This record gives sequence, structure tokens and C-alpha cells, in this order.
Amino acid sequence: MRAMVLRGTKLSVEEVERPVPGAGQVLARVRACGICGSDLHFARFAEDMLRVTRAAGPAGPPAMDLERGVVMGHEFVAEVVEAGPGAEAWTPGTRVTSVPVLPDAGAPRGVQSIGYSSSYPGAYGEYVLLAAPLLLRVPDSLPDAVAATTEPCAVGLHAVREGKVATDERVLVMGAGPIGLMTLLWLKHEGVRHITVSEYAPARRELAKRLGASEVLDPAAGDLAGQLTGADGALPSVVFECVGVEGTLQQAMNLVAARGRVVVVGVCMTPDRITPMTGINKHLTLQFVLGYTPQEYAEALGALAAGTVDTRPLVTRTVSLDELPAAFAALSDPSDCKVVLQLGG
Repeated sequence: MRAMVLRGTKLSVEEVERPVPGAGQVLARVRACGICGSDLHFARFAEDMLRVTRAAGPAGPPAMDLERGVVMGHEFVAEVVEAGPGAEAWTPGTRVTSVPVLPDAGAPRGVQSIGYSSSYPGAYGEYVLLAAPLLLRVPDSLPDAVAATTEPCAVGLHAVREGKVATDERVLVMGAGPIGLMTLLWLKHEGVRHITVSEYAPARRELAKRLGASEVLDPAAGDLAGQLTGADGALPSVVFECVGVEGTLQQAMNLVAARGRVVVVGVCMTPDRITPMTGINKHLTLQFVLGYTPQEYAEALGALAAGTVDTRPLVTRTVSLDELPAAFAALSDPSDCKVVLQLGG
């Protein structure tokens, strides 16, 4: 099968071995897969990401051979083509998505991450192995490109639920990339009434307005705190940091109100510095969040199917497999939002 392979820091489309489903697995043909910011980071900083993750605990990720190659891709919708033993209930032609993990007794924590393994190819290829117990049927009404946003939609849901935001709180979302906008959508869904979004890129600021932000600010205009407080002088009680570059965590601490919370969703890949005295003086809470639960993943898919959360405006471009390496390079330009690999349908 054809797939985009990462070797070291080089991306290329190659022929790789098509996987065979084992017990409790299905082989599925990929129909669409979103480009995730984590994949953009991994393509540049794979060794650093692996080193930091392994240092976080003894049950870190399985060893990856970056020279052997990794097929990334974990924001997918796919079509079942073959069922392994015990998975026959999933008939060929069924469109599915799944939390992107595969049970593997030989792996740390007993699972392999789809898209971050040298053993199992992710969804930047024509076929992917999926665990039958984790599969969710994708409703016929949901287009492939929208169904492929289920995973980042679940990330936004998890961040909002972990933030425990009251409907009358003032909230700032820093960054209007895909995760920042997914966070905005779920804040709106949960009934939060005053949501400000800060973003440098004009196209993404316009998108945040379309998606219902109460106010959209340009940090390049200067004095973001002054822009935030306005006439009433009130800072937000909750800040979602969805940028993940050096300096934004300290900026979030500066912008949140006393006794406020900073929910850290963005992944900064370089060492960063904060001034602890800021947090002490303001009695702040810093909360780091990761991923989602299987229940939240299913809830995100249900919200997309029902139309109560609409991610269609976020999908600004679709690309073919041959265009995928160039799309990775182009996403350094923030004029695009969510770019989706489209393989079928």
C-alpha cells in the first residue's frame, strides 16, 4: 500500500507493507485523515518528543526506529474491508472511527498509539489496523472530512470539561488554530456566554468570529491586557492556552484574573520559562490537559452527527496523499486551519 513515511525528519510517499488484521482487529481503508499539530511537531522534533515522554515515567512509549520509518495519522475515518477472528460483526463497507490506539500486550501500558509506532501504520496511508472493541460507526449523514475532525473535537471537549467553566465566567482562548477553535465551539456548546479569542492570523480571527466568539483580538495590536479589560477593567477568570510556543504560558498567567485558572492545551516543544511569583501573587491554578476519554470521543462524534457542534468551517483544504508532504510544509503558514487528507468517497 502507499503511505507517507517519516524517516528522521524527512517525509516521503512510499510503498509499505499492507497490514493483516489479527484477533479482535479489522483492516480498514482510510477515507480521510486530518493533519494534527502534534504530527507537525513530531515531524520536526520526534527525538525530543520521545525523550521527554520516556522521562515522564517508566511506562513510556515503545521504542520507535525513526530510520525504519513511522506512518503517522490519527484523526481518521475509515471503511472496514476485512475482519480478523472475533471481529466479524464489523462488515466490509462500514465507515468507522476510533480512539487511535491498539491493544498490544507487549507494549508499555498494553497499547500502541496509532500513528506513533514503527509496528503499526497510522492513517497517512491507504489502510490502517483498528481494534474492533473501540470502533464507532460513523453516521451516513456525516461527510468524511467532517468525521475526520472527531479526534481534535474530542480534545477541545476534554479541555473544556477539565476547565470546569461556569456559564457566566469570562474566558480567553489564546490561539485560533484547530484546537483553539474546537475549544471555542465546546465553550459555546456548554453555554459559556463571554468568550474572547486572541490570534495573530487575520484569516483565523475571522473564523473565530464566524464560530461565535464574543470578541476577537489581535495580539500584534499591542497591550493585550488593555484590549481584554476594556471599560469594566475585568480580566478573564479562565484562560485556555492553545498556542504552545515559548512565552505564551507566562503571557496566559499575566492575562488571567487573580485566583484564575490557566488550562494548558498547547504543546510547547522547547524549554520555557515562567515567573512563579506571578502565579503566587495572583494565587493561580495551572492545569495541563491531554487527549480525551473514550466516552468524550464518542460524545464528540455524536455532537458532530447531531450538528450541535459544527466543525465544517474549520476544514479549509483537502489534499491527496501525494500532496501530503508539501501540506506539512505549508502549514507553517497559518492562512489554513484544518487540512484533511482525502483518500476516498
